[in-house]
Amino acid sequence: MSDPRPQTPQRPAPDGKTPGAAKSLLEQLQDMLASVNADLADLGSDLEAAGARAVDEPADDPAAESAGTR
Repeated sequence: MSDPRPQTPQRPAPDGKTPGAAKSLLEQLQDMLASVNADLADLGSDLEAAGARAVDEPADDPAAESAGTR
């Protein structure tokens, strides 16, 4: 049985999406990918900063110093 009340179409929000509508799988995947990309960019900058610090700091490990003198 169908609902006797007529369905009124919802107006799209200013961003073009219907308010209250669930995101499609594609939209969810795009959001997730954007989040992962942002996390990877943060990780990359953290690793670059750590690498720059490691190059600037002298080695305190005697094994590393003796390995270089062979």
